[in-house]
Amino acid sequence: MTDTGEYFGNADQIPLMHRGRNLWELMQDNPAYSFYGRMVSLCDPEDDAINKMLSLARLQGAASCQYYPIDQADGFCSELEALGMNAGRYEQCRGEKAAIESSRRILDEYQLPEDISVVVLDQSSSTKLVREVADVSLACGVMPVPGSVMRGTGRKGVCLAAVDDAGKVVATASSYLSNHPDGTRAKDAFWGMLATGEARRGERIGLILGAQSIVWMSENLGARSFNTGITADNASSMALCEKLGVIPSKWTFIACIDPEAMKNGSVTR
Repeated sequence: MTDTGEYFGNADQIPLMHRGRNLWELMQDNPAYSFYGRMVSLCDPEDDAINKMLSLARLQGAASCQYYPIDQADGFCSELEALGMNAGRYEQCRGEKAAIESSRRILDEYQLPEDISVVVLDQSSSTKLVREVADVSLACGVMPVPGSVMRGTGRKGVCLAAVDDAGKVVATASSYLSNHPDGTRAKDAFWGMLATGEARRGERIGLILGAQSIVWMSENLGARSFNTGITADNASSMALCEKLGVIPSKWTFIACIDPEAMKNGSVTR
């Protein structure tokens, strides 16, 4: 996996991503696990899921499970807490064919502000551009992925940057294929990481970028499902996702943190 050496975040998050990348080099052939640049995660919960989550968290500092049944999520979090982890759940919102159709309708209906253009990050993107995308994400409380993933070399996917006439990044959205290509969820994409600078909110930039990333993944990488994790009380994100046809599913996204390794709280969003 290509590594450009571009990592962003706090003193916990950057080492976490280094450890996750190194662990993925060892585990990438196992379809039980997934990775989109932050950490190695369990895909579907299996037998002994609790011990696998504990092992991942102790190796990396944090761990997650992408498809945990919603009716069992609170109990699983309680088990993790009893074993010394800080655990939490995110509602898994998921969009399939309807999300692609909704995204195309949005792109037909709405236009970006006249001073905004959209850039797809790739190998030729400047280090400055990648850093500005990360800075916008961090300012919005969104943990960015490494630069190699943003550029589409570390994982198959897309990172979009909305840039104004002055060359300033004002918003971003991303989506990546994170599961094993031979697994049952090969065409599921992790989607979201939407972030818009405070000065440009209310202009539908995030909505349009979110739609563009769904369409791009569908047309270029054959993605058929789009998943993201949102806290239940995040009404604005829930509303945006609903407009894109990305709606609450029967699963949750469980995250846990080893408090001995991670001192600065949550690392996922």
